[in-house]
Amino acid sequence: MRGLFRFNENYVYKMPVHFGGDPFYPVRTVYGDMTCICVSFRTEADALLRFIPRDFEMLEPMVNVQYANCRDVDWMAGGEYRLIQASVPVRYEGNSEGLVGEYVLVIWENKACPIIGGREEDGMPKIFADIASERRVGERWFTSASYESNTFLSLELTRQGELDEEQIAEVNKNPKVNFFGWRYLPNLGKGGATLSHATLYPQEMVVRRVWTGEGSIRWTPLTYEQHPLQCRIVGELAGLPVVQYTGAKMVKGTARLNVGDSKMLP
Repeated sequence: MRGLFRFNENYVYKMPVHFGGDPFYPVRTVYGDMTCICVSFRTEADALLRFIPRDFEMLEPMVNVQYANCRDVDWMAGGEYRLIQASVPVRYEGNSEGLVGEYVLVIWENKACPIIGGREEDGMPKIFADIASERRVGERWFTSASYESNTFLSLELTRQGELDEEQIAEVNKNPKVNFFGWRYLPNLGKGGATLSHATLYPQEMVVRRVWTGEGSIRWTPLTYEQHPLQCRIVGELAGLPVVQYTGAKMVKGTARLNVGDSKMLP
């Protein structure tokens, strides 16, 4: 007997597809309570350009590392997860739109559901890690990421000052940011790709409080035995020279991921 499952062209499906899909609509998913720690550093241009596709122009040799504790996530029924991402300021040169934003090198997340959606649907380079909640001793805040008890990234910030209401209002005048990724699906049984293209994933954040200070990042390269699938990623990022730390801040606010505006870039 032949199977009865059929695709609806107007639906969106997630694997395994045969359990059904949902009608497409332009999702604007809200993250009601965000705590972020951001540390940026300048590195050597040639070292960083190796990771940027030719469709993009790197605007400056800067790496922005952001930790986010995402709570009150509406698409998770008020649930939460944590992430750490590294990105680079770029301009997309593949068309005439002149889009400017952040090319995301990698995003670690500590739950499967946001990884699955963000990879296949939006082309974001999401992979798994255990990520600790932010903690503090006095004004020194810190967190870390690990795999099977092997810590590969430590991030910390010492808060030194807080923006006032006027400064917060100025920050919130431009809440939107374009995140770029690269969606890649390999061929089956041979080299090459079934799908390979740049993607745009616009997001925005409204901040309630912002602290500035001094931050630092410490990478610990993993051996192949410690993490066969990610040791190359961690090793390459650990090898980027830190020429100068250029900024650090802690932010509390709300975010909106404009999933319905994500698109394939030519």
